[in-house]
Amino acid sequence: MSFVLRKWSDSPSSEEGGSPLRCRDAVVKQREMLTVEMISKSVMGMASRNIDVVYKQGEVGAEFSSLVLPEEGLFDYMSRPLFKKLRDSPAIWKAAFILIKRLFAAAPTILTPMTAHRIVLCAYLIAMKATTDRVLSNKLVSRYGGVALTNLNTMERHFLAIINWEVCISAEEYSALDSVYSLPLASAGASKRLAAAVLYGR
Repeated sequence: MSFVLRKWSDSPSSEEGGSPLRCRDAVVKQREMLTVEMISKSVMGMASRNIDVVYKQGEVGAEFSSLVLPEEGLFDYMSRPLFKKLRDSPAIWKAAFILIKRLFAAAPTILTPMTAHRIVLCAYLIAMKATTDRVLSNKLVSRYGGVALTNLNTMERHFLAIINWEVCISAEEYSALDSVYSLPLASAGASKRLAAAVLYGR
């Protein structure tokens, strides 16, 4: 399973034309997609360290595991319509990634290619509740995310328990991610190098 960091342009192509508002919306969408792509790449990078880990029923972490390896790539999964329903989705994704890093630090083997999709879904759900007043119901998230509501509720409780309910995010943590995502889109090479430094801790 591989993910390619696409190169985005700061300026929408002339084919898009239209008003400055349309051009601005196009750039915002590019930045949002870059955010999602960089986070999905980083999550799968962490998950690949546990490629041989398989959870059995009843084990801690089994609730996050799919029965088979998902055919849908994580970037495509994170691009589903569910995650575009909220206007502040990019900020939620950043918070979700910080929560995933906390989960990974507390339980290093819990993030695997078999658990990544569900962990991402659960992290987005928790981040949404922690960072915005407009939230989607667990029922709606479960339906769009392809997970049974009872399973999603269980995953949410276990996720919170593992990170000890630490859902508050400091300005410093946000700034570390913003230093990646606020770079000019034209300098994709520099963005990629800084992303590795911040997201992977290199």
